[in-house]
Amino acid sequence: MAKKVTPMALLCGYLGAGKTTLMNKILSNQQGYKVAVIVNDIGEVNVDAKLIADGAKITDTSDIVPLTNGCICCTLKSDLAQNIENLIKSGKYDYILIEASGVCEPLPIAQELETIKNGKLDNVIGVVDAARLVDEFAGGDKLLHKENMSEEDIESLLVQQIEFCSTLVINKKDLVSEDDFKKVRKVIEALHPGVKVIETSHGEVPISDMLATNSFDFEEVYASAGWCKKLEEDEDDDDDDEHEHEEHHHDDDDDDHDEHEHHHHHEHKHDGDSGADEDEYGISTFIYNRRRPFDRQKLDSFASRWPKNIIRCKGLCWFSDEDDMAVVFETSGRQIQAGYSGQWIATASKEEQEEILARNPQIKAEWDEKVGDRIIKLCIIGQNLDKAKICADLDACLA
Repeated sequence: MAKKVTPMALLCGYLGAGKTTLMNKILSNQQGYKVAVIVNDIGEVNVDAKLIADGAKITDTSDIVPLTNGCICCTLKSDLAQNIENLIKSGKYDYILIEASGVCEPLPIAQELETIKNGKLDNVIGVVDAARLVDEFAGGDKLLHKENMSEEDIESLLVQQIEFCSTLVINKKDLVSEDDFKKVRKVIEALHPGVKVIETSHGEVPISDMLATNSFDFEEVYASAGWCKKLEEDEDDDDDDEHEHEEHHHDDDDDDHDEHEHHHHHEHKHDGDSGADEDEYGISTFIYNRRRPFDRQKLDSFASRWPKNIIRCKGLCWFSDEDDMAVVFETSGRQIQAGYSGQWIATASKEEQEEILARNPQIKAEWDEKVGDRIIKLCIIGQNLDKAKICADLDACLA
């Protein structure tokens, strides 16, 4: 007899977005579910656990498991998995709800949850503060409070939390103007087109939209980010040719936040840029596409003056001093990073290349005689973008 699979939901959101309020709503009205809660707080005193217990009027706090002194997306991964497996083995719960720390990125936590025995990740819920989104993405100038984080960290976290979720709750809608809210929705549409969005104030969300939704599929959610969709659309549009795009995950690195490894076969005949028309709120997306490598020092210099109105940039590139390696280049807010993705097909032996090209005629048709499958292809999302200048600045970084 197959063992019962216990569904799980992950609740993510920046400090003050309203996660605890939403958690209280769920625990106060479980609609027949017996829910266990795992709370992650990075302080020595787990304030959230007490707030949840008090707010939901829980007297038996054994259902609330606090994880302290670390972040579950890095140092507490093993503790998280062990606690969840213990809860499942107890047989007491129909559902497990994990509230991540406000400084956690959802993707690496979701990867860890996918490994839980007899558990299934049912929903990843991103909670964002409408006023914070206006501040970061709609031209506001709200000052930071006591959070020990830089503006760049906040922007990056907000982007990650918007991009990687199956349900996005925009809380505190009552605190922003209608026009600012429309602009925020446009940014969200560019970052994560098609995501299920719930607009609310005071965390008022139907339980049916949170629990037992069966809405999370790792690959679908990952591929639904705006940068990913735009890159795929661009491939489909290039001369109406087919392009192969394969993505594989690698094992987590305990010392770093997760990166997805991508083994890419991207081939294009010509340099070029494609893009979407800017909408009424100035939100636009375009693809920067070149068949020449970056000069590492030039790109590093440009990174120090990276345009602040670029909300998200992600894609593939390569460097002139290491032209065998494909590199995933990404920015979110003003954080910039690059990580190895694997070797280009062009670095394989002649025999291996011939074998791959024989199996993939579309790659062979688009193979560049000089650089093979090497390419720079970046999706750029932002507000009031000067596409010509950005392209010229990036071109100046080419070797």
